[in-house]
Amino acid sequence: MLSARRLPRLAATAVSAALLATVALTEPASATALPTVPPTPVDLSDVRGYPRQSTLPVWPDNPADASIPIGVIPYDDIAPKLNALQRASDRVSARVAGKSAGGYDLYAVTVTAPESRSEARQQETWKRLIEDEPARAQRDRKLLAGYKTPLFVNANIHGNEWEGTDAALRVIEEFATDRTPEVAELLRRNRLVFNITSNPDGRVAGTRANAAGYDLNRDLTIVAQPETNLIRDLIIDTKPIITLDLHGYVNPTLLHPSTPPHNVNNEYDLYIKHGLPNALAIEEGLRGLGYAETQRARIPFRDDEPGVWDDFPPIYVPSFAMLQSSIPYTIEAPLNPRGGSLTPAERVRRSGINTDVHEVAIRTSLRYIQDHRAEVLHDQAEVYRRGLAGEPLRDLPDGYVPGWGPEDNYHTTFPRAYVIPSGTGQRSGPAAARLVDLLIGSGGRVWRAKQPFTAGGNRYQAGSYVVDMHQPKRGLVNSLLEPGADITDRVNDLYAGPAAWSQGLTWGATVDTLWDTLPRVRLERTYDGRAEGTLPAGRSDLRLDLRDAADLLAVNSLLAKGVEVYRLADGSVVVPGTPANRRLAGAEVRVHAVSFERAPAGWRGTRLDRVVVGYLGTVEERDTLADLGFEARAVTAATLTDTLTEDVDVLLVAGDVNLADLTAENRAALDRFLAGGGGVVGLGTAGASFSNAAALLTVTATAAPSLASGVANIVNKGGPVTTSAIPHTFISQPVWFTDLGANVEVEQSYAADPLLSGWWATDGANGQAAAANQASIVRGVSAAGNGVVLFGTDPTFRLHPKGLQSQLGRAVLWAAQR
Repeated sequence: MLSARRLPRLAATAVSAALLATVALTEPASATALPTVPPTPVDLSDVRGYPRQSTLPVWPDNPADASIPIGVIPYDDIAPKLNALQRASDRVSARVAGKSAGGYDLYAVTVTAPESRSEARQQETWKRLIEDEPARAQRDRKLLAGYKTPLFVNANIHGNEWEGTDAALRVIEEFATDRTPEVAELLRRNRLVFNITSNPDGRVAGTRANAAGYDLNRDLTIVAQPETNLIRDLIIDTKPIITLDLHGYVNPTLLHPSTPPHNVNNEYDLYIKHGLPNALAIEEGLRGLGYAETQRARIPFRDDEPGVWDDFPPIYVPSFAMLQSSIPYTIEAPLNPRGGSLTPAERVRRSGINTDVHEVAIRTSLRYIQDHRAEVLHDQAEVYRRGLAGEPLRDLPDGYVPGWGPEDNYHTTFPRAYVIPSGTGQRSGPAAARLVDLLIGSGGRVWRAKQPFTAGGNRYQAGSYVVDMHQPKRGLVNSLLEPGADITDRVNDLYAGPAAWSQGLTWGATVDTLWDTLPRVRLERTYDGRAEGTLPAGRSDLRLDLRDAADLLAVNSLLAKGVEVYRLADGSVVVPGTPANRRLAGAEVRVHAVSFERAPAGWRGTRLDRVVVGYLGTVEERDTLADLGFEARAVTAATLTDTLTEDVDVLLVAGDVNLADLTAENRAALDRFLAGGGGVVGLGTAGASFSNAAALLTVTATAAPSLASGVANIVNKGGPVTTSAIPHTFISQPVWFTDLGANVEVEQSYAADPLLSGWWATDGANGQAAAANQASIVRGVSAAGNGVVLFGTDPTFRLHPKGLQSQLGRAVLWAAQR
């Protein structure tokens, strides 16, 4: 175990002015850089002044709101309060910025001194200058004097951690109504942006997740949920100096900075020199509240072992914000008010203290920005300047801040560029477009080649995407595209996985790395991903290789329209080329950008029917099946009689079920399904256990430790599931299969060196060595004729591994109709 960095508080406060001092300026090395193109958003001529007020719709009274017994504001009172504050003050601008998964309004509020239209345009110009021309921004005296430094507060992302909303509303009200010169000056020099409740579904229901069932604070680089999309957009648009993500409940109050491992793409020197002293100031402010429960704080960087509370994956609001050049914090208020044994008075007391804690964090952070205005503005621009210049990450000496040691130094090497090919060099056009959309939507910059070009020994078609890594937010872009790091030997714990993610390797697109050269070709900035499918001319039959969820959507759409579709032995499908079928296939090309080709002469296949899937699992299985276009219904061990009906073709098993515990009626329903030839697709040890217990396929399934996760090297053997599969896979507690029965075929295995990036212990019965060369996907036909596919990889994890979804879809089609 690495030793904890437990520092005397006074020693830690010695993060000094020397660290905060402005460093010498250097011009970006732009000789080979792509031309700087301003962001697309609003044209400057359309920028409006402040306030930008709107009347928020008022929601009906809901006496069942879980906020009420906690003693915090119920959701239906938020809009009336904000409407009243807008009427009372020209400092407050509120809007409905989106809808939650459950249909509630999402409120974004800006608090600042009024601005004329021309003043607001100037603010927008300066904000863009900081990112687009950071070296110039660092020298701009007018910007330094006049730019309104932004603070972003994200409240209530976990619905049953309520008090951040109340603290935000309290601060808004005080700044709206306090007419002292001090507050007037503060709002003249700052913009405060609040996401009032980023999870109203959970606030009302008293749940951590939103109505769709997702933890929103794991979704920042997947963006599967509408609430997360808004959070991402607010961070990018606000460009906050400090980001506060308000949570509960950890006692004593927990606040960043975090333990290692640190994301390898961050300019950590520019963060930690501000992040630590402001944390110490917040701790001092909490002490000043006078409560016994707030006399000290827990700062993981200072107080915890590596891995206990890290900022490694960019899935969290703070870790995503850091890659946007913000100084981010999770603030975990100390007192849990949810306990069933608490009296009403105690719940109110606790929620009141928690609200005070969050208010201290907001006010202290705002004060830090004011006290260090020149430094924080310089350093925000410095992140962008280094990115544009292509400078290497800094090595920080031990003691850079008190407690900084070798365990904190995490680095990567940035390539010169990435190319995401188009045309024949691209594995999947829809996957490439999806990846490009993620990069751009996350604040990255992408260009398209106007002509064909050669780079890195490869020939690329016109329209290929080029990602110049000399760009302001290179850390964010690289974090999404690079393979990731193997951190197995550096830590033995993580707050939450995954330990690697690499959308560049796991989202299904071909991505090439150019380490030393930027393509010499005319380029045009693009603001969205575009895929154009193909439909061969003539009368030939049409083959579609199922490489992406879009291809499965097209197949299921054609089946729903009554089109004959045939599955070939390699898992691809053929549509007979009748004029009517070609018209319908052409519609799928336009809608889903899929690419048909001429079917091979003399093809033979199995005709497909529409597939209904019952799933024993979670919302992840539900929504992955929906993304593939399957009709799906939830099945539980207690509802088999009602849900595993004769129209169900395949049972997807992703959760444990003990067959011995089934009631006689439910066991009979399962037996009828299997006796009728129903297919089974199993995930992980749950799927393997079900297969063994139901006498389908005989396998021994071994799981890695729960911490094991990341990107794995695999060998695709080919077959209906893995022909044309991506050459890497995503794992979360990976499983491998041994002692295979005679009727079991291996479609995919782990490579001799299984882990490419992430964390997975090397040795031991659950280690990489034990999994090396062992099966990761198997299939077979049971003695009773059931098609069965078992996955040891994780194709549904948080809806992240887009490149594995087609493997699951192909498995369902094979299991349903062999």
